[in-house]
Amino acid sequence: MQQVKEMSEQAKAAGLNIDYFPTNFVVQDGIMYYVDYECNAFMEEWSFDNWGIQYWSKTPEFIEYVRTHSERV
Repeated sequence: MQQVKEMSEQAKAAGLNIDYFPTNFVVQDGIMYYVDYECNAFMEEWSFDNWGIQYWSKTPEFIEYVRTHSERV
């Protein structure tokens, strides 16, 4: 989570929000990359601390997403 937090600080400094949903990131050689196309003007309500963190913690919202979107074998 440290790398995504650092990304959020850089995005905020540039006046941008990115989409923090985990599927918008890939990790290669221990480095996390943002691969989604979406960037918007910074708004505090959509910041990592106010919105994105729910997908990087075991919040009820994320657990529910995993439960309803997991592929069943």
